[in-house]
Amino acid sequence: MGPKNLSEQLLHDIGLEIVQGNLSPGEILPKVETLSEMKGVSRTVVREALKGLTARRLVESSTRVGTVVREKNEWLWWDPDIISWASRSNDSRNFLLQLSEVRLAIEPAAVRLAARNATDEDILLIKKSYERLENSLGDEEEWARADFEFHDSILLASRNVLMISLVKTLHNGLVQSRQTTIKVLKKYQEKNNHGKTEDALLMHKAVMEAICSRDEALAYEKMLHLLLSVVQLIEDLEASK
Repeated sequence: MGPKNLSEQLLHDIGLEIVQGNLSPGEILPKVETLSEMKGVSRTVVREALKGLTARRLVESSTRVGTVVREKNEWLWWDPDIISWASRSNDSRNFLLQLSEVRLAIEPAAVRLAARNATDEDILLIKKSYERLENSLGDEEEWARADFEFHDSILLASRNVLMISLVKTLHNGLVQSRQTTIKVLKKYQEKNNHGKTEDALLMHKAVMEAICSRDEALAYEKMLHLLLSVVQLIEDLEASK
């Protein structure tokens, strides 16, 4: 394993410890020399890992104090690694709920704009993405891809470049959220001999039809209903484990 991979592994290990709360804000990390001995790696590897943590604003360094864990509200939350670590933490349910709250603030507004601004090509793309979703029933990975494509096609149809750019920053978190939702759907199906996937499909269809009919208020309402159902699934996450 080369030095680059070693530094990435150390970055991952320490980053995960921080995000999971095993290293608290204000806590001082061991010195480079100490970490090098503890982890059995060179000082260069340790320094590279610390640079990565600093770039993600998880820690800050000073010659007087050393390397200190920063407060949570200072972290670079949209970094793919931090999102990955947070989604695997003991508090993953709370993280995914907060992500859903962000979606609730953005996506209903986006679908309202899509109903107003979508071109004929946009409408066709939304319909095709729904058909792909419909055809993916029973295939978890394909459903996740189709679901992302459906919501992305609506976002693009909003024609609001600032909103599009903002949601793009959520990409990694949204992928994790969808994967978690699908797992809950599957567990629900195994437990009850039927699933909620068909219900979710109907909710997506209602959103599509509202956009196609250019009904902004209805599109907003249907998207809100869909996202609230996602929130409920995440809230049920503990019970499904």
